[in-house]
Amino acid sequence: MFTILSDHIILTGLILLFLLSSIVCQIISALIYQNMINQSDNMSSTENKILKQCKQKYASYYKLNGKMVNTSVFVDKFLHRIRIGGFSLSRLFHISGQMMMLSVLVTGISICYLLSHGNTLFEIMPYYLVSILGLYLYFSVSGALNIQEKGNLLKTNLIDYLENHYSPRLEVEKENALEEGIKKREVYAKELLKEEPEEKQNHEEELENLLEEFFA
Repeated sequence: MFTILSDHIILTGLILLFLLSSIVCQIISALIYQNMINQSDNMSSTENKILKQCKQKYASYYKLNGKMVNTSVFVDKFLHRIRIGGFSLSRLFHISGQMMMLSVLVTGISICYLLSHGNTLFEIMPYYLVSILGLYLYFSVSGALNIQEKGNLLKTNLIDYLENHYSPRLEVEKENALEEGIKKREVYAKELLKEEPEEKQNHEEELENLLEEFFA
């Protein structure tokens, strides 16, 4: 009965290819999310390039605006802009579902093709089994990885760090920079006040020398 799968190797190969692609997309997304979740527990010393980029952009917006108005919106936009191989991380999860639907679609096309060529329902039963087992495997992996929950946990960790730890640090740095700027201006002003009498005396000496040369 299962020889029909090997007899139509191209159709069977397409079904398995789309099925495996859907699972691989889920695994890649889950691994990336899990790595960032682990790194987000120690954001101050993280080596993750994506999270370091998040901190840099947040600091840039903070310094530009003077204050970060809505950290939640910033984190949402940042997570949606994460790209892996040209695809956003959120879209990679949707591509996984599309690959699974393509696998089911090719299975349906294969069944219709085989029925039109005189095969019986018993003979094409393996394609039904492949489709059912594929769907079961897809949803089992999806439930085990729980990518959406990982995305929500990562978002919570980033918001907590940026609002409760990073923002106060940026505020202190801004105040220190402001104080240093004020001190530098005060020092510069004092130097100008010290230089003015000296410059005035130099001008007076030059004027006296010119008068002496003129009347000599």
